[in-house]
Amino acid sequence: MINLSDKTSRDLRVPCYMTDPHARLRPTAFLDLAQNIAVQGADQLKFGDVELKAFDCAWVLARQHVRFERPVQHKEPVKIMTWHKGPLGLFFLRDYLLLGADGEVSVRSTSSWVVMNMTERRVVRNDFLAGIVSTDPQSTDHAIEEPAVKVTVPRGTELERIGAHRVHFSDVDYNQHANNVKYTAWAMDALPEELVYEKTLKELTINFNKEARPGETVELFHTMDPDGAHIVEGRVGDHQVFIEKLLFE
Repeated sequence: MINLSDKTSRDLRVPCYMTDPHARLRPTAFLDLAQNIAVQGADQLKFGDVELKAFDCAWVLARQHVRFERPVQHKEPVKIMTWHKGPLGLFFLRDYLLLGADGEVSVRSTSSWVVMNMTERRVVRNDFLAGIVSTDPQSTDHAIEEPAVKVTVPRGTELERIGAHRVHFSDVDYNQHANNVKYTAWAMDALPEELVYEKTLKELTINFNKEARPGETVELFHTMDPDGAHIVEGRVGDHQVFIEKLLFE
């Protein structure tokens, strides 16, 4: 039995605008839900947007690993939950679970966050955050025990350019950069249609390495991992903006 008393949770029915052509919850819709409840969870613990803004800072997602255990259907009643797991190096860890109508886990995820100074656009070290962000875990449970890993281009493979995306108004959030969920949307849109329409995404790991700002164009490159996963890298000029590993059924 999952303990809900030490987690931030929300109930909802999966709305139509969160579903894919098979009437299932889109992977990016889960990422949207996770992002939103992370904001709520930080607010509940008194180190959310309001508290950090006083120091000209904001939370920025650095890495995320997601496992999609079973499809979630349109109109299905679900529960999403999150909890703060404390610091690990420069990162603060946060986990998530999405429970289906039967109470079983449908999606599990772990994420690694940093705090960014919004004027200087740089990561703030944890010694500055002492007394601002709690180092005590909200819960000691793990949705995924190992933190999200660094994704790299496999040795001996060549990246092929598969598209580009200019950062538009609809991509940008209140931190004045492309919202983290948009990168997965761009990656999946750039992959072959027969793959994304016919196969089920089972797992993803994404690293966010540089902001994409309004008006910039992110070029998208692709290769395959030896385990059959798709690697999509986004670049602005010579800088890697993100890199994502997507494993389909």
